[in-house]
Amino acid sequence: MIIGTLTGLLQELQQQIHRNFLAEDALQLILGGFQNTLVIFFFGAIWALVLAMFLTYLHVNHKWQWLYRPLHWFVATIHDVPAVVLMMFFYYVVFSASLNGILVSIIALGVYTSGTLTKIFKIHIKQVGKEQYEAGRMLGFTPKQIYRLIILPQAFKNILPAIGNEMIALLKETSVAGYVAVIDLTKAGNQIKNTTYDQINPIL
Repeated sequence: MIIGTLTGLLQELQQQIHRNFLAEDALQLILGGFQNTLVIFFFGAIWALVLAMFLTYLHVNHKWQWLYRPLHWFVATIHDVPAVVLMMFFYYVVFSASLNGILVSIIALGVYTSGTLTKIFKIHIKQVGKEQYEAGRMLGFTPKQIYRLIILPQAFKNILPAIGNEMIALLKETSVAGYVAVIDLTKAGNQIKNTTYDQINPIL
């Protein structure tokens, strides 16, 4: 009796796994969604880091304050908007749904993440202290040499853990890409759920 029940449960579980994960359509959705998630995360992270470093450079270089202030205001304002709203705004308003959803997701999430990264960079650079800058000037270094050889190496050690946390947050935010016609891993799970009517396994 017990053996028969266990056998039935195992057979049912095997069927559920095959239907939700191993069937041809389901497997293609999962692999495609996983690939899209990685693409959005990887290139979104690169775009966010580049934009944050550019804004930090403008902040440090006082000659470019006229450019830094509007850009910083733009990025800081965008960062206060929920990621899903920002994604839909970029897709339906800024680009009028004329661009690929993956590219829009990369742009939107990169801009969204760059706001926090810029704050992280500025805070840790300031924490190094003006004494280091003055010591570099006394040794005859130029401002660029001071930042490259003295300030940035010291700040970089403290910046790394914070960057890691932001990258984790960016990976989580890729789950909203489904709102702009992108089949990421989350969207793939939802489509499988709607096809198989299994509410548990696709989410797991």
